Amino acid sequence: MRVLLMNVSDIHVGKTSDDWDLEASDIGAFPPMGILYLAGAVRAAGRHEVSVLDCILDRLTPEEVVERVKAYNADVVGFTVYTPNLYDALVISRKVRQALPGVTLVWGGPHTMLFPAESMAHPEVDFLITGEAEETFPAFLDALESGADMGHIPGIWLREAGSVKNTGLPAYVQDIDALPFPAFDMLDFKRYYSAIGTGLPVGTICSSRGCPFHCTFCCKPYSTYRSRSVANILAEMESYYAHGIREFFFFDDLFNATPKRVKDIAQGILEKNWTDVVWSFRGRVDAVDEEMLSQAKKAGCRQILFGVEDASDAGLKAIKKKITMDQVRRAVRLCRKFGILSSTNWIIGFPHHKTRQDVLDLINNAVAIDSDFAQFNICIVYHGTEIFAEGTAKGLFDKDIWRKHALAPAPEFIEPLWEEHLSRRELSELLKQCYRRFYFRPIFILRKVLRVRRLSELMLFARGALTLLGIKGKKRKKQQVAK
Repeated sequence: MRVLLMNVSDIHVGKTSDDWDLEASDIGAFPPMGILYLAGAVRAAGRHEVSVLDCILDRLTPEEVVERVKAYNADVVGFTVYTPNLYDALVISRKVRQALPGVTLVWGGPHTMLFPAESMAHPEVDFLITGEAEETFPAFLDALESGADMGHIPGIWLREAGSVKNTGLPAYVQDIDALPFPAFDMLDFKRYYSAIGTGLPVGTICSSRGCPFHCTFCCKPYSTYRSRSVANILAEMESYYAHGIREFFFFDDLFNATPKRVKDIAQGILEKNWTDVVWSFRGRVDAVDEEMLSQAKKAGCRQILFGVEDASDAGLKAIKKKITMDQVRRAVRLCRKFGILSSTNWIIGFPHHKTRQDVLDLINNAVAIDSDFAQFNICIVYHGTEIFAEGTAKGLFDKDIWRKHALAPAPEFIEPLWEEHLSRRELSELLKQCYRRFYFRPIFILRKVLRVRRLSELMLFARGALTLLGIKGKKRKKQQVAK
C-alpha cells in the first residue's frame, strides 16, 4: 500500500484579535518528528511505500493538500493531530474524503489519546492509532491490507458492525533503542532551522522519551523516562553528518536527566572527532554542574534551553516545578563561565499571577538573570492539567470546554486562559512587554552583534527585531486559509 503521513497545518490555534504573539516561523521551523519516526518504521518494515508531507513548512491550503494526496495516489493518509490543530485536521480530512472516497484516513497524535471517542465521532476518520505507534502502525497496515483481525494490535480504534471499538490501551515502546531512525531524508531537511541557532540547517534528535515531573500546567502522555544509549544517539547523528548537517538540537524534554548522561554523550562526540559540530539541548537547571558543562563545551555544545517558567520560589513551588531561583541563577552563571549560551523559558498568566505587578516582577527577574535568550508564553489551560481541574472547580471554565471542541471543532474556538485576575488583552500586552524589555536592552544587542559569525545569524537577528517592533508577526492572520 501507498502511505502518506501528514503534518497538519496549524492556522486555527485559538487566538483572538486581542492576542499578540510570535508566529511559528518567527521561532523557527522544526521537523515533524512524530511522523518521521513512523515513516522510518514503515520503511524499515519494507512492506509498504511511505512518504511524508509537511503542510506547515510548505504553507499548503487544504485544496493543495488534496492535490498532493491525489498526485501520490495514496491508499492510506495518516494525520498527526494535536488539539490546537484539530479544526485544520478535520477540514483537510473532509476535503480528502470528498475528493478520494476510497482512501483510508487514520488519525494519531496526542489529541487522539485525550479524546479517542470524540475523534471517532467524526465520520471522516476511519481509524485511530493511539500512543507510540512505531511498532503498531506497520502491523496495522499489514492487517488493513490483508483484512486480518486487528485485536492483537494495541491502541487501535476502529469501526465494526456499526459501532466503535478499541483494542486496548495506547501503544508504548519500552526499548526506544530498537526503533529505526526518523526518515529525515523524506523531507527537505535543510529548510528546518532554529531562530536562536546559527541559521544553518539543524538535525533534530530525540534522545529520550517521557518526563517524570508533574508540573501543574503540563499535560503529557507518559511519565516514565526512557533513554537511548550513547551509541544509538551517535549513530543517528552520524546519519545526519553524512548529509552535511553540522548543527544538532536535542529536543527531548529532559536531555540532562543527570550530568553524567550529558558527559557520556559529549565524550562520544569527542571520540568521533567531530570538531565542526555544534549542538544544543533542552534541560533542567538542577542537573547542571561544572564538569558537565566543561565536557559539553569541548564537544561543541553551543546552547542550553532551560525551562524555568516562573520567577520566584513561591511561584515555582505553586506550579510544582521542583527547582529554585538560586538554581536558575547558578545554571545561567555557569553557562556563561564556560562559554555556552543559555536560553530561559517563562510563562505568564498562572493562577498566582494576580496583578500586573506580579508579571512585571517576573519580567524584572528574567532580565536580572540575564540569560542570552528568553522565550515568553501565556499559560494556556489545557485539558488534563492540574490547572484546568483547579479552574473548573472554581467555575472559571466549563469542564467540557475541550471535549465539546473535540466533538465540534470550530475556527473561532478560543483556547482558555486563566482570566480570574488578568484579562486576555492585559496578558497579551504584558507578553509584548516581556519580549521588548528583554531583547531591546543595549547589553543584549551588543552581545548579539559581537557574537555574529555568519550572515545567516545576522538575518535571524534582524528578523526577530522587526517582529518585536511590530512590523511583522503582530497577530496571526487566519483569513489567508480556506475554510
